[in-house]
Amino acid sequence: MDSTRMMVRVLFLLAVGVAPVAAQTTPPVVPAKPVTPPAAPAAPAAVPQGARIAFVNLQVVFTQSEMGKQGQERWRVLTEKLFANLSARTKEIEGLSEKIKTQQTLIDDAILRAWNQDLARLQREAQFAQQEAQVQSESLQQEVLAQFEKTIQPVIDALRTEKGLHAIIGVQSEPGGMTLLSSEPGIDLSGELVKRLNALK
Repeated sequence: MDSTRMMVRVLFLLAVGVAPVAAQTTPPVVPAKPVTPPAAPAAPAAVPQGARIAFVNLQVVFTQSEMGKQGQERWRVLTEKLFANLSARTKEIEGLSEKIKTQQTLIDDAILRAWNQDLARLQREAQFAQQEAQVQSESLQQEVLAQFEKTIQPVIDALRTEKGLHAIIGVQSEPGGMTLLSSEPGIDLSGELVKRLNALK
């Protein structure tokens, strides 16, 4: 289950196509361009007679299943909201910094000190907001993945038992996971798994 969690976590980030809210001195990070989702699985073929091992492409299952799509959308909406907040703070800091730079020789020292104090406060608040955004983003990500894993595991177990298999392996096409080089079409159960997940009430 731990290996499945690590693989799905990577696939979650790839599927959503939005960069995590990373902690930096100057927020925010620009969202990554959407990653092209994998093609929909082909119509399932019959498992070859005598086969004892099959596989599922977790990226396909996560991006094509209704549950995976809903989780991706929840995280995308939250992340965009967090980015908007951090972006607004950044613009406020940049505006005050520019004001200090262009007017520091024209104003009283007391006013300049007050502006610099305001700038330092805004920078501290922005840093805290960025850290809080990171926590919220990761918390929702973990919630979505935990629910996905909780739902998918018994479906995979039932599929393995029904097909009389010894094991079902999770693979992915992206770096960091097991890559399948050649196989019989019938041992790819990704489409069947998506279908069964979508049929759940």
